[in-house]
Amino acid sequence: MTFIDTYTEYQFNFAINSNTGENDGGFILTSLAGVTDAIALDIAKAFNSQPWPTGVTNPMTVTRQDKAFTVYTTNLNATPPSFT
Repeated sequence: MTFIDTYTEYQFNFAINSNTGENDGGFILTSLAGVTDAIALDIAKAFNSQPWPTGVTNPMTVTRQDKAFTVYTTNLNATPPSFT
């Protein structure tokens, strides 16, 4: 038996820029952990509203991806074993 499962992935990216250089970072949260569009947007908004020292920029972006995948069950008693 197969079925399609879906979830939403939120990719957060940021780059700290200053006169000493640049450092990049990021992280991923998903709807499987209870994250919604509103939560993802609030995280980015809160991050971007932090007061950074003079001359430092640190913009955060968030990208949403809806993902779908097929889940297969196995039949280990079949000859040969198979995914169904």
